[in-house]
Amino acid sequence: MNWSYAEIQRDWLPGSRIAVPEHDVVAAFDRCERVLGREWIDRVRGGETTGSAPTLVVVSMGQALSSLEDVSGSEQLIDRIRADDPSAGAELRAIHVLRSAQRTVVELEPVVTLPGGDRKCDFRVQRSSDTWVYVEVTQPGTSDAKARVDAIIQSVVETVMSIKKPFTLEIFLRREPTEPEIASVISASLRICSSNEALAGREELSDGLGLMIVNEQTPSFFALNDHGEEKVPRVGALRAIVGPGEPNRSIAVRMAYADQRAERFLTTEARQLPTHSPGLIMVEMLNAPGGFVSWEPVIRRRFQPAIHTRVGGVGLFSLGLVPTPDGEAAPFNTKFIVNRHARIPLPGWVKASLDAAGEQFKALTGIPSQKR
Repeated sequence: MNWSYAEIQRDWLPGSRIAVPEHDVVAAFDRCERVLGREWIDRVRGGETTGSAPTLVVVSMGQALSSLEDVSGSEQLIDRIRADDPSAGAELRAIHVLRSAQRTVVELEPVVTLPGGDRKCDFRVQRSSDTWVYVEVTQPGTSDAKARVDAIIQSVVETVMSIKKPFTLEIFLRREPTEPEIASVISASLRICSSNEALAGREELSDGLGLMIVNEQTPSFFALNDHGEEKVPRVGALRAIVGPGEPNRSIAVRMAYADQRAERFLTTEARQLPTHSPGLIMVEMLNAPGGFVSWEPVIRRRFQPAIHTRVGGVGLFSLGLVPTPDGEAAPFNTKFIVNRHARIPLPGWVKASLDAAGEQFKALTGIPSQKR
């Protein structure tokens, strides 16, 4: 079937807007149905879910699928995408990032001869008469540490929001708390939010754990503030109840978080790359919050004259949901980390493509562009 923008607006975007031209939205929906099938599109909505987020999932997928139209032997990758294989989706988006600004040729699953035997690389890509670049793609899953952090945050949020009194509370944690400290934070939160007095101000938690900020914001609006602390990767959750029948209240919990998986992924993926051609590792950072900041120094430390020399560089990438005056957009955030000790350097177009793919995200979020 052929989609129409009126249909998408009615069934997918009631009351929401996305910053994508109407023609491109329709083309993306048509391509997804043609390649992946209507059943895949219906699964994105998960029933009656509507809004910009599920719509942009389909639009982004349709745009990425355009990068496979001239790639031979892509049926197996498409089958895996249709089956919701996360690693297949990451490979597709990596291909799209590398092809979005350059005319290139892509070959899927090329055979790589290594000392331990032949292996297949995820894909290789070539621009004009340049040498082939072999690419390994990885997508870290949600780590056990991240799952624990999320559980801590949710336990605090759920407990405090059961108090039916008006308040706003931010719990700003400098590190992951111990079990006794979690109990102490919950106890202090209940005390503050249950008080009959109109409390306001800041309270320092014991042992330098963090801050509690009371009634400095409104339940309907939360502004991110690092409170003069060091800017580090953080994870968090926000819950607000605003409206008739309930006291207006909100709680935000934010916690410093460091992901330690960068070195392990670098070691694992580097083994799949050849020694006779430049190699690139592409890492989709969807499940590595803060990784664009915390992974870079780890990777740079591992790039040494006698370690990982077959890796020409690492490309970090992830789609992000960003508000714009025209509605929400889902541009790529990207970062390229060059290995100056690589046996065979990557051609310059690789960095240029990654930088170009991330320009919209950086422009919308105010992040400085990387130096060329």
